[in-house]
Amino acid sequence: MGEEKPLWFQVKAWLAIAGAAFILLHHDFWLWADRSLWLGFLPAGLGYHALYSLAAAGLWALACRYAWPEHIEAWARELSSGLPGEGPEDTSGTVNRR
Repeated sequence: MGEEKPLWFQVKAWLAIAGAAFILLHHDFWLWADRSLWLGFLPAGLGYHALYSLAAAGLWALACRYAWPEHIEAWARELSSGLPGEGPEDTSGTVNRR
């Protein structure tokens, strides 16, 4: 049996697969000739893209939540904490401009 991948790796892999699926689903060729109206006023293609946009926003929110590069954030916090006037312990209220 192989070694199981960590959860963050699995989440990133599923987000990448979902992102690739979204790229393919963006070109809704199956609705190009559809002249029907959704809810009595919304063309099918426009309604599809409205739902697609909401789903894409949800996917992006999941990506930000679960695949954000926390090591870069930690690196930036570590770097800025060494600068005078920019650390979390500085309460002087002055702004350090370089």
